[in-house]
Amino acid sequence: MPKGYAIDTVKILKPLLGHDKRSKHKDEIVLRSLQVTEEEYGPYKFETIDGNMTPGRALISIQDGEMINTFIIPSNDEWDAHAIAIKIPVRQGLLSYRLLLVNKANLDKFSKVKTLADLSQLTAGLHNGWVTTSIFKAAGMKTLTAHNYEGLFLMLSRNRFDYIPRAIYEIYDELHTRKSELKDIVVEPTLALYLPMVTYVYVSPKEPRLAKRIEAGLRILIASGEINTILNKYYAEDIARADLSNRTIIKIDNPNFEAKELLQNQSLWLE
Repeated sequence: MPKGYAIDTVKILKPLLGHDKRSKHKDEIVLRSLQVTEEEYGPYKFETIDGNMTPGRALISIQDGEMINTFIIPSNDEWDAHAIAIKIPVRQGLLSYRLLLVNKANLDKFSKVKTLADLSQLTAGLHNGWVTTSIFKAAGMKTLTAHNYEGLFLMLSRNRFDYIPRAIYEIYDELHTRKSELKDIVVEPTLALYLPMVTYVYVSPKEPRLAKRIEAGLRILIASGEINTILNKYYAEDIARADLSNRTIIKIDNPNFEAKELLQNQSLWLE
């Protein structure tokens, strides 16, 4: 191997809840960014690391880059400040759209919701570690938070709060995998939330070359259209099922959202 010809190694966490389509999508995006830059940057390794980390713990770990050096998460100021943000939305803004898990006994309550003011009268169940939680709180929405992700579903079933907002590519699978325990939980059929939000690849500050390579690869995927092909491979069915064009869209401002680049598909989810 020629002198200086390094092997770039991605170290990324294995998913906690099995290798679902969300993790497959994220892994494929990063892997393809390495593959399409192989001629310029040389060989690579893609390692998935066993570990149970909250986003906060992952941020601490990624700073030294020893255990993990790459993480994919919704854009937020804390990660922007302590890791290298590759500011290319890997889900092309799809995360901005949320549907609501609700107790079917409360469907009539949601049929009366038409505006953000109406929704503000109801309580959202959220995880303490979600970026969404800080957005809801900043907007003055009623929230009840929990540390346990699985516990949120049981709390909804017991009417501890009114709804859980989930991305359109998450909500149907999450409900399906828990259908035996959550017989009274459904996807609310008339509403969708729009929270401007994007998902970025973050790289350890100790790995500037790797960050540069992944960014170069992502830009190649955008130029070729492959980034959209990969997204549709995993999420096209959910996008169609969500039928956003026939829902009332309620916008919730994201105070951390600036004029993010490359949201080319913004209108596609409404067609």
